[in-house]
Amino acid sequence: MQEPEIDNGRLNDVSTGEADGLSLSDLSHLMQAGGAREGADHQIDPEFLTTRSALEQAWSDYARCDHRAAEAGFTATDAGRAAMAEMDRIQHRIRDIETGLAARPAGNLAELRLKIALLSLDGQLRPEFEAGVLADAMRLLAAREKG
Repeated sequence: MQEPEIDNGRLNDVSTGEADGLSLSDLSHLMQAGGAREGADHQIDPEFLTTRSALEQAWSDYARCDHRAAEAGFTATDAGRAAMAEMDRIQHRIRDIETGLAARPAGNLAELRLKIALLSLDGQLRPEFEAGVLADAMRLLAAREKG
């Protein structure tokens, strides 16, 4: 699984598509503009790191099952069908992890950046997660302006 890079808290390879009137490019620039003042704002809650590890493990498990299914002839054999059933179960686990991550509010910009990276596919934030990520960003930016 190739993920967007997180380079010193800045987004790389994330789409600049429009969503809810604020582009992800604008969001990235706004987040980077405050980067020098962040200090402790780069601390990531261990739950986000645990989620990242769980996703990495699930995708690794999925790839192993895919390999087993291919070696067994996919639906042509019982072993192939069993591996494909396991892939389906893992895909549901991945979706549950992603849904939980999407529902968890980012507490700071570092967490938001990680959330964006994990909910992206081929460098683009997936549409089903855009509204929630932008709501997180707007909440964080509003808090930054207040204090």
